Amino acid sequence: MRVGPINPFDGFPIWYKDENGLRLQLNVDPTDPFSGITSADLPDPTQPVSFPDNYPEEAFYLQAEAEMTTGTGERARLVLALEAAFVNDVPRINEQIVFGRVRVRVSGLQANAQYTVTHPYGIETFIVEPDPRNPTVGEINFTEDMGGMNGGDFDFVLNSRVQPFLQWDPAVAPAAPVGYIGDPAVLHPITGSQFIDQFGQAQNYFRIEGPGIGIGSPDRSTTPGLDPDHCIETRNFSVIGKISTISGVDVPRATYTQTADDLGVIDVFATSDDIDQSIQVTGTGIDPTVLPGSIGQYFARVQFSGSRPPSSITVTNLSDEPDSHKEVVPSDFITASANYDVDSQTLTIEAVSSDAIGLPILSAEDFGLGELVISSTGILSMNLPFAPATVTIRSTAGGSRTIPVTVNGTPSPPAPIGANAGDDATVLFGATVTLNGSGSTGTIISFNWTQLAGTPVTLLDENTLTPSFTAPNTTETLVFQLTVTGEESTSTDQVSIHVIESAPAPTGTITVTRAEFRTRDAEWRISGISDVLGSGAVISIFIGNEAAGVLLAQVPVDTLGEWEYRVEGSDRQPDETRAISIQSSSGDTLLSAPITIRR
Repeated sequence: MRVGPINPFDGFPIWYKDENGLRLQLNVDPTDPFSGITSADLPDPTQPVSFPDNYPEEAFYLQAEAEMTTGTGERARLVLALEAAFVNDVPRINEQIVFGRVRVRVSGLQANAQYTVTHPYGIETFIVEPDPRNPTVGEINFTEDMGGMNGGDFDFVLNSRVQPFLQWDPAVAPAAPVGYIGDPAVLHPITGSQFIDQFGQAQNYFRIEGPGIGIGSPDRSTTPGLDPDHCIETRNFSVIGKISTISGVDVPRATYTQTADDLGVIDVFATSDDIDQSIQVTGTGIDPTVLPGSIGQYFARVQFSGSRPPSSITVTNLSDEPDSHKEVVPSDFITASANYDVDSQTLTIEAVSSDAIGLPILSAEDFGLGELVISSTGILSMNLPFAPATVTIRSTAGGSRTIPVTVNGTPSPPAPIGANAGDDATVLFGATVTLNGSGSTGTIISFNWTQLAGTPVTLLDENTLTPSFTAPNTTETLVFQLTVTGEESTSTDQVSIHVIESAPAPTGTITVTRAEFRTRDAEWRISGISDVLGSGAVISIFIGNEAAGVLLAQVPVDTLGEWEYRVEGSDRQPDETRAISIQSSSGDTLLSAPITIRR
């Protein structure tokens, strides 16, 4: 799979292309019945799509879904998708992400039984976990999302399982709409799986095998060799995907060189699809110039006339219909090197700009020392107690360069022997306590722990990094000393363990940072902060405007005071109050927190 150029409209790749040459684009047009997007998915349904203010929270390059009904009448659902979304779910610049999703949801299964799910991108085996409310039944709730979770990491998804792309089987009528791989409103057999099953058939289906799942199901297996009482399957999928008609163009670099007052050159590097394209650059003071290239890589050195380089240039893919454009600002190119001398603790940077006429100012990243301007000689030398791995140099003419730092000098001495007995701690009567000397430094030959104060206890493994003991049933402070020995020296450190009968009762307040329900997947997303935190702290979430309503969930509070409830395929939905109420294990309550309901 390959990723295409970035779309200047929304910052997502224009397309992804699979190994079969099928190229799919992101479709966010709510007026397109094949996009899977409606005007209800926009913050303002009355206005056209714009980024980021009126843009859907998610959209698809590809989505293929299949559903079945189990013998108990429950829904079985498979979702396979190449999805565009955002780091924090809300459309924002520099938070765009793309991931491949494999999701399986099945309810009403036999608890503790094994089920095998076969689909176009593989085979999954599950042991069903019991439902706490009814231990005889359980569910499969599986999601695999593979992709970059930081904004702009669009290459990580190339490692996902969602490839090659699925599409309607052209051998089965009707044909897919022109320009699309399917119509999501019409269930249809698919093709595209590279996996072959035990019967020699491509896995272009959704199949579940397990005890009794087919008894009474309308989707009982019809495959010879499989027991329909214990197998359900479907070959019909709902498919979303628009075939990209444009290749687009990216300009990873456009740098100029000027050594005379009235002319210079611009080095223009462009990328596009690996099918040969016609790429051209234009701008003030330059003649329209075609960029030669192939296999998606294009380059031209273009001469400009005038006292300064053009303020911007336009690179156009003339092979696209309509043309694709990318406007960029040429910057200078920085040639640089950096060296750190260990003995003198001196970092020396040498840098020069390709702009010999404008004489831009060059500076290095500050290392906490303020702006570090490189002198007109092109050399900057400074004392630093450490060697940076890289140095970034920036120019007032727009150029930027990050280079590795070479190092010379005497090797650093080994770390001295240093004992570290760990942090002081407070424990309860009878608790098992583990001491920790892992913070000790140096080449250590032996460890030895001794007790200096408090009721004598028996130390287990007293000559290791992590001895343990049982706390006495008295309120007091125990003091232990760690002695570490090296080849030429020893070191000691102490730690105090405070023993108490019971933990103080917690007190707190509660804050809800998100309360959201998504109707399409019956998905709850609720999170917040509590002053009651750590072991044993629990938040109870109730549906409605009272803490006596229907209990939705109980979730733990982590050591930072944060808590979260997120689940899909929930059988519980908001009531008419469109609110939730929260109660902490300390008894504090927050009533009637409003729920945002989305598609």
